[in-house]
Parts: sequence; C-alpha cells; structure tokens
Amino acid sequence: MLIAFVGSLAGCGVLLLGVMMGGYWAYVTLSFGGWWAWDPVENSSIVPWLFGVAALHAMVVQKKTSGGHKAALLLSVVAFLFVIYSTFLTRSGILGDVSVHSFVDLGLYNQLLLWILSIGVLGFGLFAFRYRELPAPKTPPAMLSRESMIFTGALLLAMTGLVIILGTSAPIFGKLFRDNPSGVPVAFYNAWTIPLAIGVAFLAGLGQLFWWRKMSVEDVNRVLLKPLVLTVVSTGFILLVTPFVQETIRPAAELATATVIEAGILPAPIASFFGTHGTSLLLLMLLFTAFFALYGNLFVLFRVARGNLKLAGGSLTHVGFGLAMLGIFASSVFNDPVSDGVGTELRGNRDNFMVARGETLPVDGYEVTYTGTEINAEGRPVYLLDWTAPTGATFQTRNVVYQDGGGQWIQHPYVREGLFRDLYVAAFPSAMSEEAGDGRELQIQRGETRSLNGGAYTLQFVDYDLDVDPAQHGFAAESVDLAVAARIEITNVASGETQTLRPIYIITNDREQQIVPDRSEDGVLSVAFVGMLPDENAINLVLEGATADRPDWVVVQAYEKPFISILWLGIIVMLFGFGLAVYRRAEESRH
Repeated sequence: MLIAFVGSLAGCGVLLLGVMMGGYWAYVTLSFGGWWAWDPVENSSIVPWLFGVAALHAMVVQKKTSGGHKAALLLSVVAFLFVIYSTFLTRSGILGDVSVHSFVDLGLYNQLLLWILSIGVLGFGLFAFRYRELPAPKTPPAMLSRESMIFTGALLLAMTGLVIILGTSAPIFGKLFRDNPSGVPVAFYNAWTIPLAIGVAFLAGLGQLFWWRKMSVEDVNRVLLKPLVLTVVSTGFILLVTPFVQETIRPAAELATATVIEAGILPAPIASFFGTHGTSLLLLMLLFTAFFALYGNLFVLFRVARGNLKLAGGSLTHVGFGLAMLGIFASSVFNDPVSDGVGTELRGNRDNFMVARGETLPVDGYEVTYTGTEINAEGRPVYLLDWTAPTGATFQTRNVVYQDGGGQWIQHPYVREGLFRDLYVAAFPSAMSEEAGDGRELQIQRGETRSLNGGAYTLQFVDYDLDVDPAQHGFAAESVDLAVAARIEITNVASGETQTLRPIYIITNDREQQIVPDRSEDGVLSVAFVGMLPDENAINLVLEGATADRPDWVVVQAYEKPFISILWLGIIVMLFGFGLAVYRRAEESRH
C-alpha cells in the first residue's frame, strides 16, 4: 500500500506541474487575457488531478485508521479512467469545433474508446469482486475529527472534477439531440466551482488543525482561535483597502433576478438582493476560506517543522493551496483593464483602446505611443508600443502578430511581470481587419481622407450628391428608384492639384444595382461607388489604377493583474510539499 501511495503522490505532483506549465504557457503565449479559460484541454488536465488528490486523501485516512480502503480504490480507478478519457477528448477530434486548440482526429477514436471500456470494466469489476474482502471501520468517524474532514474534502474535490468533466463533455451529449452542439458557457463553471472551492478551502484549513479520532468542542475552539482571528483581520483589511465591493457587486443582473421573481422561487426583495450581491458574497467567502486555509496550515507547518521537517509535506502543500487560491482571487477579482470600456468590441468586450502609428494616447494614467513595427529573427512582425506608467516609469511592449501558413492569425501577448502586479498586453493590428488584400476595395466614411499609392494621392469622400439625372447615364427616370453620387476629391500630393469625381450608385425599380464609375482627367484612376452603409455613414468604393494604403493602427487590450505572482508561488509551494511527502513516504517504504 505504501508503494502505491508514493506512486500516487508522485503522479499528482507531476500532473500539478503539467497543469502549472500549461497555465503559464497560455498566460504568456495566448492572447485571451489570462492563464485559464475553461477550455476542454485545460479542463481535461485538471480533472484527473482533482480525482487523484481526492484518492490521496482517502489513502491518508486508510494509512492512519482502518477506514478509507474502498474510497481510495474507487477514486484511484476513476482518476486513471479520466486520464484516458481526457486523452480521448483532446486527441480523438470529437471536441475540435469547441476548443481553441485545433485538434483533429488522429485515427485513435476507436482505440481510445476500447481502452476506456477495458479499464472501466477491469477496474470496477475487480472492485466489485473484492468488495466484501475490503476492510471497513467498525464505527463511523466522529464528526469533529480529521477523518471526517478529509473524507468530506475528498468528496468535494471529486464533485468539482465531476462538474468540470460534465461541462466539458456537454457537446458530446448534445450530439444526441442536434448536429452542431455548443459547449457550456464559462458562467456554468464559475457558478458551480466557486461554491465547491469555498468548501475545499475551508476543509483544507480544518483538516490539518483537527486531530485524528474525536475532538471535544473545547479542543476545536482552542485550535481554531488564532487562525480565525488572523483570517478575520486579513479579510477585513482587504475589504477596507481595495475596491472589492465596487468590483464584485453586479447590479446589472436584472435578467437572472427577473427570472427568479417570475418563477416565484424567492420574494422579489430577496431575489433582487441576491441578484445584485450574490457574486460578491460568494467571492467574500472564497477570500475568507483561502486566508483560513493559509493561516491554519501555517500554524501546523511551524509546529510540525520544529519537530521533524520531513513530516511537513501535507501542511506545506495546503499552505501552497491557500496561496494559490489568494492569487487566483486577486488576479481575477481585481483584474483591471487599462481602458475606459468603450473601445471596439473584441471577443465580447470593449475593454480596449486604439492608437494610430506615431500617436501618443493618454489612457487610465498611462501614455501609450505606437512607434511602428520591426521584424524579429523568425521573420515575423513585432508591434512596438512605448509606455509611460502613472509612476513615470517608461518601458516598451513587443507583441508578435502574424499569419501562419494556413492564413490563421497568431497573436502572442506581452507580459510585463512585476512582484505586485503584471501588465498583460494583447495587440490587434489593423492588418487583421483588412479583408481585401489588394487595396482596391475601400470603405470610407463621409469626411474621411485616405492615402493612395503609398502617399502619392489622397482620396476624400466629401459628401453625397443627390442632383443626379439618370437619363444622362442611359436610364429612364421612371425606372429608377434611387440615384445618388458620391463627391470624391482626389489630390496629387506632389503637385497639390485636386480634382472631383462623381461616381454614381443607382437602384432600379426592380431592386437591381447599377454602377456608373467616374475616371480622372488623365484616365489613370477610376472610382466606382458600389454600396452604401447608412448606419455607419460610409460608402464602399472600388478603385482602378490605384490602391488604398492600409491604415496603420493597433487595438490594444491591456490588463493590470495584481498579485498573480502569488498564484505561481502557491503552486510552487504545493510542488515542494508533494516532493517532501514523496521523499518521506519513499524513505518509509525502504525500512
């Protein structure tokens, strides 16, 4: 049993290292704004770890008492089964349409299904066959005991893994009812995992503080007093010195509140309160329990380390867990966009700003200048932004953005890491918005001026001209529903000479479009008026003899992520805890 325990500890440590490396890679490589996006690949990596850690806790109970054998075996089988199932999700191509990772079918679909079935039948079959032979405790564990806390924590970990894998597998189940099912929204994962994380964090603090077997109420009060006092003080400090309330109260949840009221589930005042403050209360509880997990295990760590440092693996891992939870909380709740929230809509939000080449833009205390591009050693364009921080510090961000061989745009964010906060910058250059690569098609707003042929000419859409006689262009007046010209001014930059063109756009009574281009006096340049966009106060033109110069600007999404370093520190501490536990158990197995 001890060898299996050592193997499980090492396996969970390696899985945690893989999850951390994947999250950090996503953070510094992908441009979705963070280290976790509830993507199927991310979910598939965390679920086996959650079940593996749940199995580890059952093994701890098994080693210390006569209970936990059945739970440890069952959770171990499920953990390994989900390793294979996760491989199936990410390598069979079955989720290729709902993941940001473009995985295709590698021809392993049937093999992976057979492997899952074989392991499930073998594992659960042997468990059922030997079920009666597995020892069971003569009496259930006392409510106020470490066994009870550990079992409850293992159950919450398993429930968290189950929720995540069910959400990830939703498109598979959906194929039973529709051809192109979609994945569940991110809100599904947040709604379910935050309450479960609160329970896990609270029990992570209690589990190490409680004794094996039974504790009296007086014992409980004594071991909880100092951690709880520190937790209350720390939570109160965060509420006082940070914009926690402003960041977490969501008065815009009218839709959810109205639904609850209409359903008659709760009275209107209560439903309105929870619609506005529900998320804030949940996050407050998460903050409280994260501090409690940290302080509770720090007390245990100091006590154990004074006696024998080798025994501190469990408490050190839980200290790391508390730090990681605080890092997740700080970098998510206080994630501050460097913008006013009224930029161009990108990926469902407007937390961005646009800056043209050579322009300096003041935004949220920063001054940002787009200085241009350069080519890196791989031959890819690098977009350069010079920043002046509110403190006066100056620095440059360098975003690599390019098209791969398949025509897909690849964006690498730039992360300026700091001890107390990171600045995360993603760039969306104007080149990404150009659908017509030859520059012949041009969308232009009324009053706007565009550069042609590398700056040799300028083109300005001055205004519409409704004084159009269709008969002069071969159309009977009674057959025309709309005839409008665009007054276009073309200027030769070198000579300063300007001429006006009047391309005409006609819609006949039978709703057909007719185009009458206009050509410059020298016959070199022709402009056709091919469409109107009234909502945008713009028109579409097609040019001959000239091409429009691409506008050079960058839409920037930038976020300040405070104390995200605590997240990475917490995971590293957890890894040290796993390593110390593996060393201790391996040493025990040799004696």
